[in-house]
Amino acid sequence: MSMTRGKIELTKAAARSLIIACDALLERLDAERVRYDHQAKRNVTRPKSDGDYSYGSPESGALRRRSMDVTRILADLRK
Repeated sequence: MSMTRGKIELTKAAARSLIIACDALLERLDAERVRYDHQAKRNVTRPKSDGDYSYGSPESGALRRRSMDVTRILADLRK
């Protein structure tokens, strides 16, 4: 099979969807960095870290799904 226009456009759309899901999860991670400190009676923001993660949020599920879709589409593109 060859790389047809349709396959290329599908790959491009899937990649854009993946980037949107990445941005949504990064926003979620940023929001989760803010916690209320009861002793100080104010919001405290942890610094950003490469190790930041989310506990099974809808955004992380959406990103995982989009990444699987892109993997399948890329495999089909290489056939």
